[in-house]
Amino acid sequence: MFCAKCGAQMDDNAEFCPKCGARAGTEAGRLAGGDDSVGPIGIVLFCLPLVGAIMYFVWKDDKPKKAKTACYLALGGTALGIVLQVIVSMLNS
Repeated sequence: MFCAKCGAQMDDNAEFCPKCGARAGTEAGRLAGGDDSVGPIGIVLFCLPLVGAIMYFVWKDDKPKKAKTACYLALGGTALGIVLQVIVSMLNS
């Protein structure tokens, strides 16, 4: 079984995650970390990729799912910025 909060592998009979301490198999354990989504800050992370990169490093140890989402949003924002820059430069030439 895997921890719902941090994703670490756990013994099937474990009551608590050995890595983060979340209670196994309960909704409270999943909600305690609030690690499922980045919420409205996701827009900022997408529009300002540098902020997304910074938040990745802030969250990577305590909230790995949020860190991964922040990284993906930062990469997506960077990719979109590059594509738009190429389109604009092609239109101006």
